[in-house]
Amino acid sequence: MDRPGSPIPSGVSMKSDQSMDSPIKFTDGTFIPHPRVKLDRPGSPIPSGVSMKSDQSMDPPIKFTDGTFIPHPRVKLDRPGSPIPSGVSMKSDQSMDPPIKFTDGTFIPHPSYFGYISCFRISKNSKHWSQSNTWFLLQPQTVSLLSWWLQTLKDKHKETLKRKFEVVSEGIAKPGEQTLLNDVFTHVWITEGSCVEVNHGHEVMQVETVSKITKSEIRSIKCSDIFKPLPGQTRPIRTVLMKGVAGIGKTFSVQKFILDWATGKDTQDFDFIFFLPFCKLNLIKSEMSLQELVQCFCPEIKSSANILDRCKVLFIFDGLDGSRHPLNFRRNQICSDVKKTTSVDILIINLINGNFPVDTSIWITSRMAAAGQIPPELISRVTEVQGFEDQQKEEYIRKKCKERALADRIISHLKTQRSLYMMCHVPVFCWIVVTILEHTLEENTGESPRTLTDFYTNFLLVLLTAKEEKEEKENVLKSHHEAILKLGKLAFESLEKNIIVFNDKDLKKYNIDLNNCSLHSGLFKEIFKQDSVLFQEKVYSFLHLTVQEYYAALYVLGSHQNSNINPLEKGNSPASTLFHLNEVVLGRAIQSRTGHLDLFVRFLLGMGMKNNQELLKGFLSHIQNYPSDIQKTTEHIKKLIRETSSPERCINLFHCLSELKDKSLMDEFNVTLDKVKHSRQRLSPSQCSALAYFSLLSEKEIDVFDMSEYATSEECTGRLLPVAKITKTLRMGSCKLTERCCEDLASVLQSQHSSLRELDLSENNLGDSGVKLLSAALRNPYCKLTTLEMERCELTERCCEDLASVVQSQHSSLRDLFLSRNNLGDSGVKLLSAALRDPNCKLTEL
Repeated sequence: MDRPGSPIPSGVSMKSDQSMDSPIKFTDGTFIPHPRVKLDRPGSPIPSGVSMKSDQSMDPPIKFTDGTFIPHPRVKLDRPGSPIPSGVSMKSDQSMDPPIKFTDGTFIPHPSYFGYISCFRISKNSKHWSQSNTWFLLQPQTVSLLSWWLQTLKDKHKETLKRKFEVVSEGIAKPGEQTLLNDVFTHVWITEGSCVEVNHGHEVMQVETVSKITKSEIRSIKCSDIFKPLPGQTRPIRTVLMKGVAGIGKTFSVQKFILDWATGKDTQDFDFIFFLPFCKLNLIKSEMSLQELVQCFCPEIKSSANILDRCKVLFIFDGLDGSRHPLNFRRNQICSDVKKTTSVDILIINLINGNFPVDTSIWITSRMAAAGQIPPELISRVTEVQGFEDQQKEEYIRKKCKERALADRIISHLKTQRSLYMMCHVPVFCWIVVTILEHTLEENTGESPRTLTDFYTNFLLVLLTAKEEKEEKENVLKSHHEAILKLGKLAFESLEKNIIVFNDKDLKKYNIDLNNCSLHSGLFKEIFKQDSVLFQEKVYSFLHLTVQEYYAALYVLGSHQNSNINPLEKGNSPASTLFHLNEVVLGRAIQSRTGHLDLFVRFLLGMGMKNNQELLKGFLSHIQNYPSDIQKTTEHIKKLIRETSSPERCINLFHCLSELKDKSLMDEFNVTLDKVKHSRQRLSPSQCSALAYFSLLSEKEIDVFDMSEYATSEECTGRLLPVAKITKTLRMGSCKLTERCCEDLASVLQSQHSSLRELDLSENNLGDSGVKLLSAALRNPYCKLTTLEMERCELTERCCEDLASVVQSQHSSLRDLFLSRNNLGDSGVKLLSAALRDPNCKLTEL
């Protein structure tokens, strides 16, 4: 009885000699079957040795219930252990029941096999299974048997995921050349938040603010730990929402997570991981069950019908912003049967709600604006991908560029272009920039690109002419002229509607036929990528949002220069001059609340410059030099800077001047700032915008920023507010502020990207209504303000209720609150005193 345990329970039949033929002898290594033994039954993953006979042909069965096993005297137990012991009993057909059939993939044990057992659900201790709420105790060997089914399926699933995610499509790959994810993957900075913040600014432009924040100010988290509670957290992490701008590294992080799990490197808490991108889910028009949905995306597990019943699984829904399914959580039809067919959106909602009797975790990725579709109460953890830090940018560049000397030159060149270097926080943008500089710096083709438009124009040429001779560039552009215009029109009209994902029906409207584009294969393959193929339908998107914006500008310029048409005006009205075209697009851009045309207008202005006109020769029917139009445009931009109240639009107008290589306003500002430092002169509103622009681009961190040194009006203060996010201490005393500025200031306070800790608002007429707006922001979990000074701010007892709610809030970080020289009255002090006794109060000085 001391042989090794077996994962497969034995069905050895122990009977008298009279009830059986002579036993087969295996010792000589040769197996000669009895003439009556049939050997052609279908193969089974688990061979059965169960012997089923009549009561008359066997001794009483062995009893296991008492825990003691007394073998028959003639049974030998000292044979070598076998991974799958055989107890085959070979008898006549008349002495046995019909054999068990395994071909249909279902295992239904015979009642005599360790009692009456049905196996459908297993608990964590791996010894209990259930069917219809009835539980049975199994022998450990039987549990091991079923786990061995299961492990084989897991291994097969992991191997499938490994093959799928170990290779990535990056760069202009040569035939037969593959890029391994582990060779180029660089970890991005991921931060943890606690609620959904809707970001209404342009996604790429927001990165410039994020890059100024010190890492220590925000709680970071590793991608591999995304489902693990942080120190001090006791609530299990079931549903994670990961948000971030397009191309910031959300999907790459997910792919790395899956690859590490599939190869056994990390994250081994799940039995199965199901990757369900929304761009593929969009293609499912018919109803199906959750079980069918999983098997559709993971055909390797079709052989098992009960995976969802007995395993811990992770569902990853990638790209919520691209979803075309209406996710209505308020009017949802409850579904808890994994085999019941219904629509995809109902399946997704019920999975997130946790209505299915399945041990699941959920991971959702989304761009900023779409993240609010998921109710906050259903989310265990919110994370945001911030992209590359400076060290990670250099790490990625060195991985991407194999030659160390060239990598050093690329890094050095980027650091001279601060705005572009900051935008390299976005990994996709970083890849585009490095791809261009690899070619231009290697070839030494004159001046290296310096503006955003310079980079993207060179990027277009690199993709189109990577395999062509240099002198053929113009001809290649001519041959791609029609294709570029079609793509550009799609990009432009979709940009206006905020559409970023397309299907074949969308393309047909623009006469784009990807099945007949041999001439444009390089263009379409790298610029216009195919995201998936599922259910015989394909979906596409531009490589990155900035690429779509560039092509939109290319279409508008091509229409103007080749056909004298301005697509920005109704009826494609004639565009008499380049200045007229620029004037119209600038007007549209500054009216945009979200800034969705910010980069589009920068690209269009940059394309009018002489160097880009030369590069685009071939696409444009004729190139022109527009010195007078460029000069008029720069003067018009300066006028808009003086008139525009939005701080974000003003900063983009400075970027527009940069595209036009005009530094006059910056030079003028530097002279003025120098005078301000040595006199009591104050800045005008446009000069305040310039100060904000330079502060955001500066490499220096700003510990203290005193607006009272520069601002002469509330308008000036508004222009300087973007700087508030990147400074720790902000002084705004005696800046002639009223309650109108409090709404903008509140948005700064509750921004996850703000590093503001101390705020002085003394001697401003904020009023009780202004304090009400600020109090709402101070209760926000993202607000980290510790010190607030509001001395002599025209406050009365009516504001004390709002301030008391801040003091009592568990989310408030406020430690010091100064309210002297205000008419709070006894009743106001009574409200504040009660708040001080609250257990959540963290205030140390009042």
